[in-house]
Amino acid sequence: MFGVSRKAAKDVAERATRTFAAVFAATYAPVVLGASSLGGLLDLSVADKAATAGVAAVATIVLGLLGVKMGDSPDDAKMSR
Repeated sequence: MFGVSRKAAKDVAERATRTFAAVFAATYAPVVLGASSLGGLLDLSVADKAATAGVAAVATIVLGLLGVKMGDSPDDAKMSR
């Protein structure tokens, strides 16, 4: 997959999954908690919230692949050196 090791692919996938879950929860939580006004956030459908989380997850994948290629280790997605 994109010329990365299995360990690196797993690391990137875990990061993307966590990002998706966190963003989806952050955009859905106000509805569950009964917030009355959050600047139109409550007007988004569940699909819109999932799409928003998906965009963040894709950005995490891109950054993770850059981290694999440019970071210290080819086996993790860490960007820092």
